[in-house]
Amino acid sequence: MFGLIPEDRQSKLGVSEDLDAMQLPGSPLSRRHSSISSSAGLSTVMEERLANASPEVEAIDCSRSPRGDEENALVASIAGGNGMPRTLSMLPGHEPESYSLLSHYLAKTADVMANGTTPINPFLVQIVPLAFASDLLLQLVIAQSAAHRAFRRRDDSDAVANSHYTKAIQLFRHGVNEFIQGRESNPLMLLVGALLMCFTETAKGDMTGTVFDHLSAAHSLLVKLLAQSDTAVPRDLKDFVIEYYVYTATVSMISIDARWSGQLFLNFDLEQRAREVLRTQYVGNLCGCWLELLLLIPCIFDLGRQWMMDDAQATVPTADDMAMFASIQAQILRWVPYTFVEPEVYLAGLVFQQAMLIYLYTSLGGYTYSADGIYKGLVQTAVNETLSYLDEISPQARINSGLCWPIAVVGSCLEKPEQQEGLRTRLTAMASHFGLGNMQRTLLLLEAIWEHPSTDAGPWNICRTMQSKQIWISFA
Repeated sequence: MFGLIPEDRQSKLGVSEDLDAMQLPGSPLSRRHSSISSSAGLSTVMEERLANASPEVEAIDCSRSPRGDEENALVASIAGGNGMPRTLSMLPGHEPESYSLLSHYLAKTADVMANGTTPINPFLVQIVPLAFASDLLLQLVIAQSAAHRAFRRRDDSDAVANSHYTKAIQLFRHGVNEFIQGRESNPLMLLVGALLMCFTETAKGDMTGTVFDHLSAAHSLLVKLLAQSDTAVPRDLKDFVIEYYVYTATVSMISIDARWSGQLFLNFDLEQRAREVLRTQYVGNLCGCWLELLLLIPCIFDLGRQWMMDDAQATVPTADDMAMFASIQAQILRWVPYTFVEPEVYLAGLVFQQAMLIYLYTSLGGYTYSADGIYKGLVQTAVNETLSYLDEISPQARINSGLCWPIAVVGSCLEKPEQQEGLRTRLTAMASHFGLGNMQRTLLLLEAIWEHPSTDAGPWNICRTMQSKQIWISFA
């Protein structure tokens, strides 16, 4: 058991086993079960499918947030006729409901999935052209939209969402089989598909840990993709895919029980590719300007894992533990957000910085020390700083779509009822505004943590609360 999902839960995809059969570098988590368009424009397939347009379907709202010229051109090309195509030629094999769902994705889902740190939304500019070149990705986009719409309506039994989700799973399984048998040599579509499924679970608020199956599949496919020629995929798309995976993988690691698993989701090669992206001062719609901080999460996890798994655990950390602790702390404290980002992005970077400090300070058993000791003081200072920065960010600001991880970290340390109520109000407002299931599930998890005594508080007990309450979520 890896302390993440019950051993007897079988993979809904059956994908992990298939990827292992390809002899791709697989995730330890999986062992618990036995030429693409550039971002500059639409593919020819998409242009042909958008030849006719009808005013009947919900118009695309381009005014919700500033977008770049490329993104405006993309949305305008779809909404140019005041709606979606009037015939079935655009989406052969799809029900008429698919038009409405595609419109919902373009107008709402893509908007809330991105945190708005850049004027160009990659969930539109990168994902939509790929979707119109791939039946698999088109189905996944529709399934994600259906899941998002169903949660906004608070309808867990939405038949349309469940039907599209099932079709997406079946198509992905088929794609994996095609790849294994050599009939498809490009892993890009499957990789993007696996990542889209991760965020479909985010939208629907899945609590069964299915996202970790998708993440394991994405790990193997990303390794395979990066082993190919760098010219095989446009640079902007490759950077986004790397950001997409690194963000999802790092913020999901807190859900793993470090006592039982050394799983990191991010091997050395993937970390190095992410650092190559970082050298360009990359700012993304998932990692904002704090990619450098996210890359420290595996280091902190490994530090805490070694401490917790030591059978002859000392009452205080060893000199080696403290040296590593000091090195990571220095890197976090030295980090500053880029000065050229928007004020809300800058503030969100500071939120992540303080949450990283909390995660680090509690990695060596910080909550086992005296209530008035240095550990307690450091944690409470970081908690108060995080809450002060959050107070400066409106719960309706788009940047909130990427803040579930730091909110969960700081929330796990709150002892004062008024602070808990403040975070409860914030998460409720966020879930209502964005309609993303993981925001509501984050609050559900924190409510369970707040029921425990303060000795069971802190981010390293999040995974244990998941186990006791059978709530398996990712904070991506």
